[in-house]
Amino acid sequence: MPEEGTHKMTERTETALRETLHELMRAGVSVDLEALDQIYHNDLQILMLTDDGALMSTDKAGCLALLKETFRGKTPEDHMWAKIHAVSVSGDRGHVLISRKIPIGGPEMLIDLSIDLIHQDGRWQVIREVNFSRPATAAA
Repeated sequence: MPEEGTHKMTERTETALRETLHELMRAGVSVDLEALDQIYHNDLQILMLTDDGALMSTDKAGCLALLKETFRGKTPEDHMWAKIHAVSVSGDRGHVLISRKIPIGGPEMLIDLSIDLIHQDGRWQVIREVNFSRPATAAA
């Protein structure tokens, strides 16, 4: 019999998607590579548009390396701020629109993320993120 928390993660509901999102934030800022490996799809694509208009892209391996470098020596609890704007589920697809204050791009930056997820192998997995950086003074 699966643990209660494990069962919730297998559901295709907004509640389960929000739980995956919270786990993604926790795992990202604490660089829990085992958890991130489960949450990030093997075909992950990340597109980042910086506040100066530069476009960067990366895959799963690049994302994990970036997180390791960004959060080395940081206190994870300092980077859990988030404002969720929208969460939706349609069949095996999910979407989250969220703003975060994390040190990628600099300490005074706000990052807006459009995150696409797919429910595959019994769990929600991030397949694509599109991130926009802006000064935190322009906070959502």
